[in-house]
Amino acid sequence: MNAPTRATVSAAAAALVAGAGFLGTRYLAAAVLGLIVALALGWPGLLRASRKRQASVILVGGGAMALASVVLARTEPYLRHMVIALGAMVVAALVSEVFFESSRGRTVTSVAATAAGAVVVASGASWVAASRTVGAEHLVVVAGAALAIAAVGAALTPYAQLNTALALVLATGVGAGIGELFAELSWWSGGATGLLCGVIVTLLTELGRREPRPPGVWAGIASAVAPVLSAGALVYIAGRMLVG
Repeated sequence: MNAPTRATVSAAAAALVAGAGFLGTRYLAAAVLGLIVALALGWPGLLRASRKRQASVILVGGGAMALASVVLARTEPYLRHMVIALGAMVVAALVSEVFFESSRGRTVTSVAATAAGAVVVASGASWVAASRTVGAEHLVVVAGAALAIAAVGAALTPYAQLNTALALVLATGVGAGIGELFAELSWWSGGATGLLCGVIVTLLTELGRREPRPPGVWAGIASAVAPVLSAGALVYIAGRMLVG
C-alpha cells in the first residue's frame, strides 16, 4: 500500500470516528471496535510477528475487553478498568509463546509486536472515554476531523517537510473552526486539539516513510488505522485538561 492510499484510509477512519462521535457513544463504540478488528488483522504482519493468527485473536479479544470496560463503567474515571485489559493482552502474548512457539529467534519480536498492538487498541478505547466525559463530547468530532485533514495534508505533495507543515496548519485550522461551532468548546481548545492531532499524524507518517512498504493489504490498513486509534488516549487527556 503506497503513501496516498494509506493517507486515504487514515482519513476515512478518522472521519468515521468524527461522524460516529457526533451521533453518540454507542455509535462511536461500534466504529472503534471495527477499527480495532481492522488493525488486529494486519498488525502482526506489519510488525512481522511469527504467529500472526494468535496475535490477531489476542488483539481483537483484548481490544473488545478494553472497549467494554469503558462503555460499561458507571462513573469517572472511565479508563480505570481498561488497564486490566491492557495487562491481560500482554500476559496473553507471553502465554501464547508457551503453547504456540514462534520461529527460532523470533520470540521477542512476536511478543513485542503483540504488546505494542495492545497499547494501540487500548488507546482506541479512550475515544469512548473522551466521548463520555462531561463537556468534552464534541471534542471527539473536532479531533476526528483534524486527524482526517492532517492525514490528507501529510501526503499531499512529494515533499515531506512541506507535507508536515500543511498537516499541522490544516489540522490546527480545522480544529479551531469546528471548536468555535460548539458552545462547550472554544476556538483555542479546538485549535490545540487539532495541533495535537496534526503532530500525531506527522510523527507516525514520518516513521512509516522510513520503513519498507507494508507487506499486504491488511498490514497497510493497520498502518493507516494505527494513528487514529493511538490518538484516542491523547484526545481523552486533552478533554480532561481543556474541557472536562
